[in-house]
Amino acid sequence: MTDISIITGDASDIAAIMPVMNSAFDPKYGEAWTAAQCLSLLALPQTSILLAEQSGKIAGFALTRWVCDEEELLMIGVAPEHQRKGIARALLAHIVDQARQAGRNRIFLEVRSNNSALLFYQNHGFERCGTRKSYYRGINGDRFDASTMALNF
Repeated sequence: MTDISIITGDASDIAAIMPVMNSAFDPKYGEAWTAAQCLSLLALPQTSILLAEQSGKIAGFALTRWVCDEEELLMIGVAPEHQRKGIARALLAHIVDQARQAGRNRIFLEVRSNNSALLFYQNHGFERCGTRKSYYRGINGDRFDASTMALNF
């Protein structure tokens, strides 16, 4: 495995993350965002995009926003061919480090309740603290619950 670089991106990087977005999230669950949604988010204050580069290519990304004394992890996406290589772990570690350095009290997120990423977050210290019923709407109109999770500092 080559080294993973985590860099801060901006709105000009949205086109570059869209192939990762579209391949990392199964449309069955309705979790992927459009480029317009990503751009709208980054137009807001206190939002950020992180890029994970490996071998000079964007292999993953994360979107976050700061709200009061909390960091909200909106999304981590890793291209399927780069999954299970430590990229999501590197992105999450970077987010946790930044949140701690900025004096945040916790990081929270929502993840589809039947998503294998739930275990990833639990293994990194996040605890379930709620459920949002029918939060995600899949491509066929199916609804999926989201687990709200938090990592308290």
